[in-house]
Amino acid sequence: MRKLLPFLFVTLFFLFSDAQTTAPLHINSQALGNLVIDYKKIYTMTKDVITNLLADSKSSKNELKKVVETRDQFLSFSNEKRNIISGSELKSVPTINWTSEVNYNFSPGFADEDNIFYRARISSGLDWLALGQGSEKNHKLENSLKRRSSEVDLLENKEFQRKQLYTETLNKLRASFDIRKIKILADYETVLILSHDLSIQQNKLGIKNDGELAHKKHQLNTISIEKKHLQDLINTDSENVFDIDFMQYSLPELISVENLDLKHLVTDKKLALQIQKEMMQMNQKKERQLDLTVKLRYNYYSTPINDRNFASLGASLNLPVTKSKSALYEEAIVQRRESELDNLLISYKDQLSTIYRNYYEILATVQILESESNYLESELKVKSENENSKTFSPAAYLEVAEKFINNQLQLSDQRYKLFEKYTQYKMMSDKQTHDDSSPSFTNTDNEGHETYIWSSLFNNYSNEYIITLLNHWHINRVFLSIGNVTNAVKVENFKTLAAANNILVYRLIGENSYAATDNGFVNLQNALINAKNAGFAGIHLDIEPHTFSDYKDNVDLYSQRLINLFILSKTWCDQNEMALGVSVPMHLPTNIAYTLQQNNIRTYIMAYDVLSLDKKIAKTSVIRNILGNALSVWVFRINDFQNFSDLLDAETTVQNNNIDQIGYYDLSQMNNFKP
Repeated sequence: MRKLLPFLFVTLFFLFSDAQTTAPLHINSQALGNLVIDYKKIYTMTKDVITNLLADSKSSKNELKKVVETRDQFLSFSNEKRNIISGSELKSVPTINWTSEVNYNFSPGFADEDNIFYRARISSGLDWLALGQGSEKNHKLENSLKRRSSEVDLLENKEFQRKQLYTETLNKLRASFDIRKIKILADYETVLILSHDLSIQQNKLGIKNDGELAHKKHQLNTISIEKKHLQDLINTDSENVFDIDFMQYSLPELISVENLDLKHLVTDKKLALQIQKEMMQMNQKKERQLDLTVKLRYNYYSTPINDRNFASLGASLNLPVTKSKSALYEEAIVQRRESELDNLLISYKDQLSTIYRNYYEILATVQILESESNYLESELKVKSENENSKTFSPAAYLEVAEKFINNQLQLSDQRYKLFEKYTQYKMMSDKQTHDDSSPSFTNTDNEGHETYIWSSLFNNYSNEYIITLLNHWHINRVFLSIGNVTNAVKVENFKTLAAANNILVYRLIGENSYAATDNGFVNLQNALINAKNAGFAGIHLDIEPHTFSDYKDNVDLYSQRLINLFILSKTWCDQNEMALGVSVPMHLPTNIAYTLQQNNIRTYIMAYDVLSLDKKIAKTSVIRNILGNALSVWVFRINDFQNFSDLLDAETTVQNNNIDQIGYYDLSQMNNFKP
């Protein structure tokens, strides 16, 4: 022991190169032994901390090399659906007002005998607002405007919701990194506490001066304050944490901005602008509409000569001629927003380019820190090789260990910044995160999955609105009539959106003249070819010879013509790999029904007239039995029902009568009908 004491003294002396060489050292062997024990304790504690950090690092590199992809456990951007409240939950009723008026003149005036002037008059009766302000038609227009306004509000709110989701995700991400950092800081704090206690002893023995002791205290305080600050932040929202260690993840390469399709970034804004255009047109229509009030009165006149009473019927008209200033202002606003959208994509692209550059700059920093970590790991291994030797000094190991711990703290901070940029880039550029927050209506289940769209509705509404309405009704097959004058771009865009929403689009051909002659298929075939060239998934025929004035006298003739049209159309569709469906009346002749069944043609029974539902079911039983459930679809006309609940009751009734497949006529009637 006596031979070892001089060595220990020299070790401790040179261990602290900043020792007070000018001050006399009076250190007994017991004090020196205590210093050596405390110093080794610091070494042991530090080595445990480093071992744990290295173990985490090895686990990250060798066992948990996971790649974070969009929509995974990390980027699970769930979205809270908002409901659009329909403005037509209550059916509109005629607007009728009861109006009464009483007048009394203090002087009867002149020419009393003419009964033009009177001493008193009472008038009471009803005003029916037939057209214009306050009318039933105007109420429907108001309801439609309110609903469209709700859609705009929802679309404008989606961006705010996405920002909220982004903030919440980053908070959880930050908390996950903070938890790991707190653990490192806590271990580091334990080492620094031991080191500080040792410095106090060294200061008392004259090995360290007061400045050096203050420096150790400052190191400890810095780590303690940072740890407490992070702990307070975590404790304020203990649930706002991802239950995974992001130090164990490696991020994939980002897709360069040049290779991104960023059109989805302005989809919502374009849809909102389209709705605003429709609202502007509706407002202008509302302002230009004719005001008509029909008045029914009971009148009582009292004159100096006699009294009289009588009924009267009248009307008042009002038709605006000029366009209001508000309409001109709305048009200017819409035009300005339309021009702003042209430059918006350029702005988004610039933002993403900046994020992309920052991501790879931080990635380079992370890679440098990871390289330094590997280097320091090797140094720690070298510095601890002779730890069992009696002459081993922990000084070099502790110096490298401090660098390694600081390296891990920096690495944690930089990796958080890396994930932050990755999250921001994916949240902004990934189309799926935008699709998930698409608007939805308040949804009530219904059974029908097919409907008709005539050109009048198709040309007056945006494709996005129509698709949203179809989804609201659970429609997966539509029969589209595009009219004589078509917008090819709109039709193509509609088919694309429909396909993205798993909706089949058939070309609806509703020309009765094909049954007017025996060779009607010649003209019909041209329509079939055009439908195929336009890329429709199938054909739906709505040919109604029963509307002809001579139909009852020539039922057999028209039935045979329909049979020929259906057989030839089915043959053509099979050869061209297109689906075929047909609409038929409830009084369909049985020979046509047998033809449809034998040729496996999907048949839509137009079940609407003045009969009760039970009588309709009975009336169609024969042709339904011929067709079978697989080929027959029961089509409800929406206007036959007072409200949506009545429709649901009717669906339940037909299903209880073994009618499985249901469709609706038509989308224009379905608009604003379902809550």
